[in-house]
Amino acid sequence: MYDVIYIDAHGAETPLAQHLGDRDGACELARREAAARGAGRAMLPGSTNLRDCVCVVPSPPLSSAA
Repeated sequence: MYDVIYIDAHGAETPLAQHLGDRDGACELARREAAARGAGRAMLPGSTNLRDCVCVVPSPPLSSAA
């Protein structure tokens, strides 16, 4: 599963989509959002000091209710 986030010029993260099962779909969403925002895009295992970027990152595992 993948999350799509926007990291603004100040480093604040805004979730755009969460727990998408399809990597290609997550990448397409990131492309559209990056173009709309005039931002770059990346696919990373985690975000580190990126600015003005729409990123596709692996979702943290969902916790199961016991």
